Amino acid sequence: MKATIKDIAKATQLSTATVSRVLSRKEGTYREETAKRVLAAAEKLGYRRNVAAADLASNSLKTIAVILNNTQTNFWQGILDGIQEAALKNHRQFIIFYAGNNNPAMLTQALNNALERQIAGILLVATKMNAEQLAILQHANIPYRFVSIYDPSQLDRTYVSSDNVVIGRLACQYLIDHGHSQIAFAGLDRSATGRERLLGYQQAMTKAGLTIDPTWILNGDYSFENGQSLFPQIHEADVTAVVAASDMIGAGIIQAAAQARVKVPDDLSVISIDGTQVCQMTNPTLTCVQQDFFTIGATSLNSLINNEQS
Repeated sequence: MKATIKDIAKATQLSTATVSRVLSRKEGTYREETAKRVLAAAEKLGYRRNVAAADLASNSLKTIAVILNNTQTNFWQGILDGIQEAALKNHRQFIIFYAGNNNPAMLTQALNNALERQIAGILLVATKMNAEQLAILQHANIPYRFVSIYDPSQLDRTYVSSDNVVIGRLACQYLIDHGHSQIAFAGLDRSATGRERLLGYQQAMTKAGLTIDPTWILNGDYSFENGQSLFPQIHEADVTAVVAASDMIGAGIIQAAAQARVKVPDDLSVISIDGTQVCQMTNPTLTCVQQDFFTIGATSLNSLINNEQS
């Protein structure tokens, strides 16, 4: 476990403010013997100052790296808009590194390319990292945030995300409130995000006293094509409504339903998760649970700059 300023303060019986001034070399704000005590304790405890975090707070470094996983959905544009707005307000700039679509090799390359530059921090948008990639990131000792992705099994990381359990529950509850009891969940992937949305769906069904047929849970990804390919299973499952795990899946379901002469919403009701412009492009338009991607983006950058836990 890395030593912190609090550890040094405890060892020297000084305040964290005093320790911070010494480590930041704010001369004239402490006595020489105090500095010796602090530095000796820091060396003994193996304290390593996070230079990037200090530079970020003092505006010495102004560039933030944004590593973007190019997902099957289009929500990341709203996140980038929020990051840009916050960057302008804080007199920062950012540079984008594309990491492909769940491509480990491209993500590793993007991460290494970002770390080769003089950056103050990293925002990882919809990015899933393996142990090797996370080790690279942590070894760099640079502040970072995971954006629009959350994994409750990894609470040592800092995330800025919607509550996906609530999202799944709201989507399913909307359909229940409109009289549906046979409701499918389409597009479940293996991520923590997918699992939490499924949990929300299950909570709503259980609370309403409704039974979930295992055939109603349909695996896949968040793509339009996945929505199209899942429609036959939805149709065969004899459900009256479906929660689509993304707008793109919902759009794919609606198009496939039209081709099969299944009327939406008369024969099949569809609600999607995300609330992007895709919802306005379908016929009929998609009902959705809307995420505030702009706020997620802005909050992630502000959190990084201010070193806040999210």
